[in-house]
Amino acid sequence: MTIPPRKPRVLVVDDIQANRYAFEAVLEKEFDVILASSGKQALDLCTAQEFGVIVLDVRMPEMDGFETAEALRNRDRTRVTPIIFTSAFEQTVAQMTRGYVSGATDFLFSPVDPDLLRLKVRTYAEIHLRHEVMRRDLIELHEAIRSLHAELARRGVAVTRVKARINDIEETTQELARKASDVP
Repeated sequence: MTIPPRKPRVLVVDDIQANRYAFEAVLEKEFDVILASSGKQALDLCTAQEFGVIVLDVRMPEMDGFETAEALRNRDRTRVTPIIFTSAFEQTVAQMTRGYVSGATDFLFSPVDPDLLRLKVRTYAEIHLRHEVMRRDLIELHEAIRSLHAELARRGVAVTRVKARINDIEETTQELARKASDVP
């Protein structure tokens, strides 16, 4: 029996309840949508769960979207999670620049087109999924290298060609890890 794939998890952060529910209605068929009413709540949720995409309102009381994005980018778990800012105010280049500097991956201005929202969330969720697959592959490669080193040490064998091959795999793995950390 094949287990159906889990829906990508999307966090929608907006202090206006109607906006949260509208985004949820647009996304819920394709995604597992979690709602947050503040930047602090979003940070708490991101500590407990992993999200494929975060849809984040720019203008919120206490902790705005810019501050929230900066805090998310400073955490290992959310450092590369795509963040789509939404804004109904100040649709200017200066605001977009501030958003990108604080960690935005993309912007949507109100009124948000439902099809465009779905398309952008789907695209970024797929990118995030590919990044996660690459990260898991790197972990498996690291484990294989450790296992080979342990086997060589256990056997007391100092085979130059095997050690050279292991070093080649380690270098390739390190290069993949560097590239993976640069993927949004």
